[in-house]
Amino acid sequence: NATHEVINVTLHTTLAATTKLVVPTPAKPILPVQTGVQAQQEEQSSGMTIFFSLLVLAICIILVHLLIKYRLHFLPESVAVVSLGILMGAFIKIIEAQKLANWKEEEMFRPNMFFLLLLPPIIFESGYSLHKGNFFQNIGSITLFSVFGTAISAFIVGGGIYFLGQADVIHKLNMTDSFAFGSLISAVDPVATIAIFNALNVDPVLNMLVFGESILNDAVSIVLTNTAEGLTRENMSDVSGWQTFLQALGYFLKMFFGSAALGTLTGLISALISFFNFGDTHHIDLRKTPSLEFGMMIIFAYLPYGLAEGISLSGIMAILFSGIVMSHYTHHNLSPVTQILMQQTLRTVAFMCGRC
Repeated sequence: NATHEVINVTLHTTLAATTKLVVPTPAKPILPVQTGVQAQQEEQSSGMTIFFSLLVLAICIILVHLLIKYRLHFLPESVAVVSLGILMGAFIKIIEAQKLANWKEEEMFRPNMFFLLLLPPIIFESGYSLHKGNFFQNIGSITLFSVFGTAISAFIVGGGIYFLGQADVIHKLNMTDSFAFGSLISAVDPVATIAIFNALNVDPVLNMLVFGESILNDAVSIVLTNTAEGLTRENMSDVSGWQTFLQALGYFLKMFFGSAALGTLTGLISALISFFNFGDTHHIDLRKTPSLEFGMMIIFAYLPYGLAEGISLSGIMAILFSGIVMSHYTHHNLSPVTQILMQQTLRTVAFMCGRC
């Protein structure tokens, strides 16, 4: 009997322990993303962003029209647009201060939106409408200004930041970080200067020198910044300054000529496809359907930028040279409707992207 009682007690204890182990844990509450609440909120925020951007663009178009209509040449278009942006920012701050609305999410400008959506149409339109004669006739001067001018600016700004930090005037940075920051802000984009040049009808050579330098200095800035980052990541104690210079020079040559070759090749392929539209033996005749022909040209316009950025080249240079080649060869193979459509659409899209 005692043995049976011990067995029963042991059995009950085991069953109780087993029961405790298999007790299900309480279910977790369903997350908002599982019910679509977060997705709905993001959709509403995106809708407000689109509405706000289109509203600002509409005001910009009206403002530029008034400047042209009343011939207000003393007020450059870029200055008027920047002033409008300041007023819109102040208006948003007043609304937030009065707690009428909170548009911080809507007014936030994302870098990916600029580099992948707004920048390519501006650069391609610049190459498509570029005066190719002045650009290549002054390619030596443009390269000289872009390479040495950007390098001098990077050294001056980076050195100034480093020495001011050592003097405890500003936040202290080491030499490589100071040089990286100086390289980042040395690629100047003279939008206001070019706008004033266009309004004053200055010498085309001067205009081309400034515009061409603003395009090529992006690659120089990228080279200098990546070189500074490489010095920070790697142990460069055993590498001489001459080897570092050769490494930076090789990276720049790869960036420049690789991107230019990629853009040129893409432009030539588009010209070859459009050339097959002629003759009696063609199999693809997009000239009979201008909408499809225009769609194909838009694809070739954006194609080199995405490919160059994906393989660590300069999408800016690739899409610039693609625009130059397409305007010289592909444009003349298009139907008259597509020619006009390309010019007007690119000009309009570049205007709207430049004012965002």
